[in-house]
Amino acid sequence: MPIEVIFTEDDIQHLIEANAQPKFAPRNKALIFGLCYWGLDRKEVCQLPLSSVMSESGEWYSIWHIPKELAFNGEARELRTADHVLPLLDEYIEWLKECGLGKSNLHTYRGLNPDMKLFVNDKLEPFKLTPRGKAKKDGSVSFQTRSLDDKLKSFLDNSRLRGATLSTFRDSWVKMMYDYGCGYNDLKDISGIKTKATLDAKIKPVEREIEKIFNSVFARIK
Repeated sequence: MPIEVIFTEDDIQHLIEANAQPKFAPRNKALIFGLCYWGLDRKEVCQLPLSSVMSESGEWYSIWHIPKELAFNGEARELRTADHVLPLLDEYIEWLKECGLGKSNLHTYRGLNPDMKLFVNDKLEPFKLTPRGKAKKDGSVSFQTRSLDDKLKSFLDNSRLRGATLSTFRDSWVKMMYDYGCGYNDLKDISGIKTKATLDAKIKPVEREIEKIFNSVFARIK
């Protein structure tokens, strides 16, 4: 039976420590945070602006929304930021300022440009979205997160967490939210995942595998 990898809190701590290289440690921690605490889709990570999570006064929103134009399913979602994670975010913002990123002449958003992308790559630029093939007949283009994916794969390689994939980051968030008491309806709202079957695949992966096995055993006996 295949093993379904879901990060525990200890795994996430190990992931952070394994990628705590001095130059990029605050950024690496913030990236892991965005995926495993906020449960962001990878395209959302690439596009999320500072103004979505921070007020003009420079305070982190305790309740905030992913704009529908950025959300992976085209619907705005409400997320939250608890007080105990603010030191991590403050550390990252100070790192961005030390790197000279997003400077603004305005006395708002802690002196940063509210439109700047929150997460940056090793070149201190926003992670780019790469077009996936040619435009469709209606002119629409789908995008992939190749540069961000490469960075996350390096995180996993450094951590040596066997069996983990890019999907494990968000899947672990869904599972952890459920385990801490988040009901299906709330989980649908905050994740943007609309079908119970899809949530079940993330919440109860082991049970689903066992069910498949029982459905297969003796299936040919008449």
